[in-house]
Amino acid sequence: MQRHYRRRGLRDSLQDVVQSPAIPVFGRWENAHGQPATRRATVCYVPALMTPPEPRDPAYLAECRALQAIVRANPALAGLRRLPEWPQIWQRTIPLLASVRRYTPSAPSAPPRDAATVHAVQWNIEHGNWYEQVERALTTHPSLAGADVITLDEVDLGCARSGNRDVTGDLARALRLHGVWAPMFLESTAGRDDDLRMAAGRENEEGLFGIAVLSRWPISKVMLVDLPGPERIQYDLEGMLGRFTALVCEIERPGAPFIAVAAHLEVHRTRAHRAAQVRVLIDALAHETRPIVIAGDFNTHTFDRGLWDSTLQGAAALMLFPSALLRARLLHPDRGLWRESLFDELRRGGFSWEPFMDRAASLQLRDDRLEESQALPGPVRALADRVLSWAVHRGQLRLDWICGRGWQSGDGHTVRGLDGPGLASDHAPAVAHLT
Repeated sequence: MQRHYRRRGLRDSLQDVVQSPAIPVFGRWENAHGQPATRRATVCYVPALMTPPEPRDPAYLAECRALQAIVRANPALAGLRRLPEWPQIWQRTIPLLASVRRYTPSAPSAPPRDAATVHAVQWNIEHGNWYEQVERALTTHPSLAGADVITLDEVDLGCARSGNRDVTGDLARALRLHGVWAPMFLESTAGRDDDLRMAAGRENEEGLFGIAVLSRWPISKVMLVDLPGPERIQYDLEGMLGRFTALVCEIERPGAPFIAVAAHLEVHRTRAHRAAQVRVLIDALAHETRPIVIAGDFNTHTFDRGLWDSTLQGAAALMLFPSALLRARLLHPDRGLWRESLFDELRRGGFSWEPFMDRAASLQLRDDRLEESQALPGPVRALADRVLSWAVHRGQLRLDWICGRGWQSGDGHTVRGLDGPGLASDHAPAVAHLT
């Protein structure tokens, strides 16, 4: 069947404005039915300059704040893109989103516990809202302390909810690790859920939200691979301007270098959208011969959001599925009738994940954060909340993954006791040992 594709996203009105191949250009392809379509990855190579942690640049901060004000004044992306000055606005935004920050420890990192094994940690740290608990866990928890490589999702730079910290820089210094951080979105609001309480009335500084890789060994070349994503949804629903990206880092492990990839996939759309994101990333890594670790919050909740019946389908599953069936669906999203097809893309690329994980949940649903509940009309929601508050407690999801290619063996597990309201994050960390 012939399919006709149309271009939607942040790039199409700038085709004659942005020409530099050294800067990533962001957007997405989708077909006429709103489904994601395959497209080539856009990459950005970052020079391997091993510099001290970057200072907080006043000019950079001023530009971030100016762009936040523009976003707040234009609540819909379509309206922003209709402005005559939109091309200039996006030209100003691109350097912010391409501004990868590097961190180098002031003293050499300690040697690894086991030179033959890479101890990897993956953690969505919920922006660093509970930074002290995150740092304490990474420095003292028996399963996390001494990690060789750490991939982090939801990592803030200058957001009020996380104390306007440079979260990656603070963690890199505390852990004495090399680090790289890449922004994904500019935040124009204090955030969502618990973020407003954590912000405590303060304003964002840089207001950037991203992903990071920390490493015991130096990080040389870095590549950004932009991923197709629902930028309009992120903007209109959450006030975030930017794009999805994967952060690909060359880890200079002595005698056995490897590639570490941090990726945070979209949550507001369908399984096909997430598979399209992974497809682009796998294609970008197709010719890499060194061992690779891909880790991240893949948002493998198994629900197709953004469709006319999404709310009904999600609520029905949580309320009506037998417990065993629901548990199998949510903790085994790589198999079965509702499987996430992104795992087919990973398998096509030669990646495995089963050796590096258990089947424990990495996130417990909360009724105050459930998108299906928030989407209901007010009177219906009041009635449904009473039922959903029971149902969501059955919603234990496996969202966080560590995947490998080119490794001989490995094992992994989920670290419990650090996730939940008032704890280090809403996600549990995942740990893997790769040989």
